[in-house]
Amino acid sequence: MPSSKNTYSNTIKPGKTKAFFICLLIASFLWLAHSLNTVYTYTFKVPVTFKNIPPNKRPLMEMPKVITIDVKASGLKLVILLFNSPFRELEIDFNKLTSTGRNLNYVLSASQLDLLKIFKFETRVKRIIPDTLYFSEKTGYQKNVPIKVPYYIKCKEGYGFKKPQISPTFITIWGDTNLIEPIDTIATQPLNLGNISQNMRVNLHFIKPSPNIYSNINEASVFIEVNQLIEQTITIPVNDLRKSNYREVHLFPNKVKVKFTAMQNAISSNDTTAFSAMIDSDKPDLKNKKCRVFLGTLPGGVTIMDIEPKEVEILIFKK
Repeated sequence: MPSSKNTYSNTIKPGKTKAFFICLLIASFLWLAHSLNTVYTYTFKVPVTFKNIPPNKRPLMEMPKVITIDVKASGLKLVILLFNSPFRELEIDFNKLTSTGRNLNYVLSASQLDLLKIFKFETRVKRIIPDTLYFSEKTGYQKNVPIKVPYYIKCKEGYGFKKPQISPTFITIWGDTNLIEPIDTIATQPLNLGNISQNMRVNLHFIKPSPNIYSNINEASVFIEVNQLIEQTITIPVNDLRKSNYREVHLFPNKVKVKFTAMQNAISSNDTTAFSAMIDSDKPDLKNKKCRVFLGTLPGGVTIMDIEPKEVEILIFKK
């Protein structure tokens, strides 16, 4: 008598198992195709920055750093959008917005926001939050102040950088007089870069002393030029710091060689105006009749390796 185990195993034939999985696969494919073609609504958060904020108006709300957008699209498009998130910042230009209410309120609509830059294809926008930015006629105090970028930058060995270039260099701020008057500069977020060997450009948001201080822009662009360091030697004249009509100073030699490292193409070996070498004839070494040579203000990104000679002989004649 055959065992019950053999009887059960004989009831499931390989052909039927294969057919079952094929049907399951087809059903899954049809379900996926239906899901991807079905229209859904999904909420996305998009970081924003603003430009051309009207300087003669004052926001009645804190300018948002993120806006919420409800998008209606097929499942396939939503999957692509989710794959591309988080989105890069969307720049909102006030010159392109529709104003209402004595031109004090600005409407955020899909037709006026360049959503193609972040979504990459046409979408149906159901709602934007906030949908309106509210302003009032500005009262109080306004002034332009320079922008300051606190930075710590370290280059890869053998490379150097020039002083960061800030754009723009000034920011317009306004608010209550007691808040604005003490402010001389507005700083950005700190810029910390390490082991860099190529040019960099970054956008940095401002750090305002108070949320009740308003500005025409929210961030500054900072460019850092990076290049290889090369060793150079330049010969420059030595001048006396103490010029006088009552005496004549002669130096031997009257020129020195300065050995330094600087970024490639930053300083020409023929440019004698890049450095200034000086002595102080009021402080000579009377025993040796010599004066120490020192350098004035150095160009950015320059490291002095040696000065030859470090001292020059001095002769002083009264006129």
